[in-house]
Amino acid sequence: MKKIFTPLLISLLCIVMAFSFTACKDNDSPNTGDGNSTTDTPAPTPTPEDIDPSTVDIITETWVATEINFESQKEYNYRKAEPLDVIMDVVFTNRNTGTSLTIPTFWSDDVTFTVRFAPTEYGVWDYKTVCETDDSLNGLTGTVGANAYKGDLDIYKHGFVTTNGSKYFVYADGTPFFYLGDTHWNMFAEDFDNPGTHAGDTGASSHFKYIVDKRVSQGFTVYQSEPIGAPFSLNNGFQYTDLRGFREADGYFQYIAEKGLVHANAQFFFASDMSEKLAEDDAYLEQIARYWVARWGAYPVMWTLAQEIDNDFYSERGDHPFWNYQNNPWVKVAEYIHKYDAYQHPLTGHQENTGATTITGAGTGNNKSGNGISVFFSDDVSQRTGHNWWGVQWSPSLTSQASSQVAKDYWNSSKVAINYESRYCYLWTKNFGARAQGWISYLSGMYGYGYGAIDIWLYKSTYNIDEESNDGIETITKDDKKVEWSESIEFESGYQVGYMKQFFSYLDWWKLIPDFNDQVYFNPDRGVPGDNGNYPTSAIYTCATDGNNTYVVYFYNKTTRTGMLGNMDANATYTAQWFNPRTCQYELISQEIKANATDKNGAPGYQLPDKPDTEDWVVLVTKN
Repeated sequence: MKKIFTPLLISLLCIVMAFSFTACKDNDSPNTGDGNSTTDTPAPTPTPEDIDPSTVDIITETWVATEINFESQKEYNYRKAEPLDVIMDVVFTNRNTGTSLTIPTFWSDDVTFTVRFAPTEYGVWDYKTVCETDDSLNGLTGTVGANAYKGDLDIYKHGFVTTNGSKYFVYADGTPFFYLGDTHWNMFAEDFDNPGTHAGDTGASSHFKYIVDKRVSQGFTVYQSEPIGAPFSLNNGFQYTDLRGFREADGYFQYIAEKGLVHANAQFFFASDMSEKLAEDDAYLEQIARYWVARWGAYPVMWTLAQEIDNDFYSERGDHPFWNYQNNPWVKVAEYIHKYDAYQHPLTGHQENTGATTITGAGTGNNKSGNGISVFFSDDVSQRTGHNWWGVQWSPSLTSQASSQVAKDYWNSSKVAINYESRYCYLWTKNFGARAQGWISYLSGMYGYGYGAIDIWLYKSTYNIDEESNDGIETITKDDKKVEWSESIEFESGYQVGYMKQFFSYLDWWKLIPDFNDQVYFNPDRGVPGDNGNYPTSAIYTCATDGNNTYVVYFYNKTTRTGMLGNMDANATYTAQWFNPRTCQYELISQEIKANATDKNGAPGYQLPDKPDTEDWVVLVTKN
């Protein structure tokens, strides 16, 4: 590695040899100048005494789902799905705090109705059933004891993820949640109890579990799924035979939760599969939305409705009616999901790509019906009930300065924005592009990134594999795309986005504000002017700061140029270091840098040294 200003090479997060991609070491940290992490650690809360199990009917832990089954004494023709019409709720009330949650039940088998309940607080919860359509299911009572969670999973230590009015996701207790997702649009095609056909030499006993476990080890926090190929069908009416498919689907949801991942799951189908029966039968649409929430709402989930719900419905298509901004049926689905979700999980719709649809239409090159405006564009909650974050599909340029127009459009909204889908590894880009999009997203104010890799994002798919792709830098050939999941699970980029998470974990990343292209805190070096008056060898970057205490700049074009930090504290010293996003290594620049120049606005600045080489690099500068 090239040495910058000092011969001292510091590997502070991990010790990684060339071509070795192991996770960063948990006990390593960047040099912050004073030897302290920038994040304060709160004092531990005393664990309350366990509840005597003999005093309650069921014992569980806070935030962990438990089940209670109820048997109807009424005769139903369950073969014709008559029990689906039974509307039964269970009201849980914490005996000490008075907190009350109304949880819908779901038809689980023959004449059995089940409630899944995740206690949000310690203590004894009394419950009572409410069912006006079946007297045998009405007025039943019992108790659930919720001990404090004692495990190691953050999703249960801190509680379910929510938006809480911030620009980033937080756990229920306010702890910031780092969103790093892996994409599985046809999750249910992943073999649950066997290795599947593409296992290679992994030694996997379960295709699905192997991938989940791998992503957990790499630092992923979210599993993004669509029910494409699900073992049930809803668009032509709920059938008794669908129950078996739902029971199979339970295993996927349960395993994801057991591993501590948040499950960003879509309701029903790909957007174009919305049938007229669903769109025009409000009662049925509400019924199955309620069923979805009842079945899986007690797990750590996010609701994402369906894939590409925006522009696909604005456009005239021959396979479904013309739905537009005013009458898009997915708005109703959002309302119904929100109505029955006692936990108020984050809710969005997976949007069309930003070339067609953004929040307000800003930055779109497509003037279809609705002028590129998202169907959920509204600050009036009464009009767009339940929607509280953006599932963005943004593929920023890898060869030129990423447009701030799209990123600002989302940043200026009142909701969390996540780059939910971008270019997938070895489908539309290679390792560089797959990791670069994560850095660009986070430093552009989209505090979350949905990674994807070929044969994982859409298992057994032939989508676009017979075409070459180019991300502006590299060509992805047909042969490149002939990769099975056992190979793509080991892509370097899957480890490298985990390194990104490790990097940010040592910072108060949620306090970083994008500089966009305003050049208040960073001014890039320009290169040699080109024939068109542009500067093709200028530094290409994304920058975010928390004022002048912490600077993070990601450089990602094939030049060693950097630029000048701006608006610095002239009376302070800073520690500057390089971070290698490919290997998870740090290299010290200096622990005693000071403003040595004047930025373009006349404020104190610091001219950064050249990058160690022409690959992508991150510079971290922190006030001592």
